[in-house]
Amino acid sequence: MDVLGRGLAPGELAMRLKDLVQDDHLALKVLTGHDLLDRRVRGVATTDLPDPSRFVKPGELVLTELTWHTGADSAKEFVDRLGDVAALVCGTALKVPPTDLIDVCAHAGLPLLTLPVDVPFSQLTEHVLRALIAELGSNPRRPYGGRRRLASTLVDGGSLTKLVDTVAGELDVPCWVMSATGRVIVGSQPLNEDSRARLAHTFLTARFLPGMVDGLSVFPISKGVSHRIANWFLAYRGEDVQGDSEDVIVELAALVALERSRMEAAHRIERRVLDQLLQLLESGDADLPGLVSRLHTLHVETEHGLLVVALTAGGPEVSVAVLDELLRPLAPGIVTASSASGTWSSPGASSGSGASGSSGSSASSASWGPAGEAVALVPLAGNSAAELADHLVRGARILEAGLGEERISLGVSSVTTGPAGLNGLIEEARHARSLASLGTGKVSVVTGDDVSSHRTLLAAIPDPLRRSFRSRLLGRLEAYDATNQTELLETLETFLEESGSWSATADRLHVHVNTLRYRLKRIEELTGRSLNSWDERVDFLLALRMR
Repeated sequence: MDVLGRGLAPGELAMRLKDLVQDDHLALKVLTGHDLLDRRVRGVATTDLPDPSRFVKPGELVLTELTWHTGADSAKEFVDRLGDVAALVCGTALKVPPTDLIDVCAHAGLPLLTLPVDVPFSQLTEHVLRALIAELGSNPRRPYGGRRRLASTLVDGGSLTKLVDTVAGELDVPCWVMSATGRVIVGSQPLNEDSRARLAHTFLTARFLPGMVDGLSVFPISKGVSHRIANWFLAYRGEDVQGDSEDVIVELAALVALERSRMEAAHRIERRVLDQLLQLLESGDADLPGLVSRLHTLHVETEHGLLVVALTAGGPEVSVAVLDELLRPLAPGIVTASSASGTWSSPGASSGSGASGSSGSSASSASWGPAGEAVALVPLAGNSAAELADHLVRGARILEAGLGEERISLGVSSVTTGPAGLNGLIEEARHARSLASLGTGKVSVVTGDDVSSHRTLLAAIPDPLRRSFRSRLLGRLEAYDATNQTELLETLETFLEESGSWSATADRLHVHVNTLRYRLKRIEELTGRSLNSWDERVDFLLALRMR
């Protein structure tokens, strides 16, 4: 984030890489570019996109967790796309960055530094911001005065609410920070439900952003995740924001992105605890006291009921961010972690989202099992399992407009009131999610109750086989009804739903029992099957369910 403005000449800045390296509190270690530490630093950016070019500017210090790294080719492509940045800083649980990245940076003449795992990106970011703001002096000239005030508000401990209120007051326009589901994270004034829905739909579907709806502009806030469904946006009264005021909106978006990353960094300890918990469960070595201790650390209570949710929505970072967003209104203190490989890892990656910390019920989520799958442990805390599932589906339906080629598959486990069965719940949720992925439509959900239903088995059958089975059993009935304007298929379905009761079926269909007897006989003649056989009835029932 270039807090000083794109037009500021590098020569006006006194801050250099060597100033950061010499600061003992940061404990930066130089791996390449020891002779390039006189480079000036004009901003800071955090990204883990394979192609960071859109989000970094010349002279910036680029921070990365290396989640994009998949080998030597990815290292070369990433560095090539950085352009003329000041340096690359890696924060990783690994002792050193990959050798191929070190070689690429050395060949490109790019300083490569590492940050200790116990020093969060937010600490380095704040250090850089404070230094750059100080260099502007106490009474900076326009157009940097407004930017300095905004950055100072955030760096000096101000909240997102204070930041948005500052911009709304300075520009004299209402302003909101919103998620892709239309949730207002912070806002300068209330916003009705219909407006939230329209703004979210515009953000998700507009070919180009910024966009506009109902006189309100929609401005994207990048989190470093490529998919819009995982990002936030600004909404404000666009017709009243012109000229220099537009620069303030751009700066606000950058500062909100920074604050989101800073809040996520605060959850690193919880993520590691969650990783340890799930690794224990996967290994089979978990003991009850250890489970209880880690659940307590994560503020996850089982007393009033706990269930597990599994979700896929593209890559692991997107899945975790989406699951966070869907759960947040019911579980504000959610903790997140991600793994691109499909196994638990202790991430420095900032995959979660949130506007503030929260007391009370919380959920913990991470990516586990198949690459891209996110899992959350969710205390019910006054909500029923059905209410939770309905809430998840409603939120996912909103995101459906922006999914593109992706799908959202949700699996929801049954409920436990103790930690002993937690591993079983996780497996149940993951199995339900796998079954949901076989469903049709952009959003598919399977619950714990569904897992024990024949509908779950049907969902696992390939579509061609389902169509073939249905056609073999019911094809002649469908053709007969279409030709003769009869209702044999409806009669068969009602007869089976009434457990073979002649009188109950006749009553529902409003026909005489003799008419029903004739229809059932005709069904047997056309299909060559007997309705007196339970096996034949089961076959008919399954065929009817294969729509």
